[in-house]
Amino acid sequence: MSEKIDTPIYAQIALDIAKRIASGEFAEGSKLAGRSLLSSTYRVSPETIRRSMHLLEDMGIARSETKSGFIILSRKEARHYVNRFKTKIEIQAVRQEIKTLFDQRDVIDEKINKLIDFLTRQADRLNSVIPLYPYEFQIENQSPLIGLTISQSKFWQNTGGTIVAIRRQGSTIFSPGPYALFELDDIFLITGDAGLEERINQFLNQIGQAQCE
Repeated sequence: MSEKIDTPIYAQIALDIAKRIASGEFAEGSKLAGRSLLSSTYRVSPETIRRSMHLLEDMGIARSETKSGFIILSRKEARHYVNRFKTKIEIQAVRQEIKTLFDQRDVIDEKINKLIDFLTRQADRLNSVIPLYPYEFQIENQSPLIGLTISQSKFWQNTGGTIVAIRRQGSTIFSPGPYALFELDDIFLITGDAGLEERINQFLNQIGQAQCE
């Protein structure tokens, strides 16, 4: 986890002492230094050490004695405390990362909404000048266009539609030139104004009739 979890100083000191007990550095039954010496060792106030040791006492790891300082009680409980602390930190880290991801998602959602608004405004402006409608049709068997190039068919002159792409055998040809052929099973993607589909159908009928004459 990349996020740093803030832990109070007294808890950090308690954890450090617990780790040293768990590792065997401080044996059960042995005495720790008094509050003043520990505060000097960890460079904190005696009050901070008092809170640290109170935490260890609550966990059954050590016991405070008036004249002897602190007595180590249980290495087993020290290990349990270290493991519980590690789990707690991991949970806090996961929560923090989830919060960070939610914050990032909010930023991304806001950017997406702004881009959608921009595209919508641009599309509205374009349609107010030249309304464009997408249309596609497939070159079927015996189509009068088969074998003709786009230029030979005078497609745009007869329909007002602009061929923007051809889907052919699983691939897409964008912005095909005037010499692109109409081939069987081609799917042509076309844009134009209202009535485009009707004009294309009329155009195909005219070509078909002309070829039959």
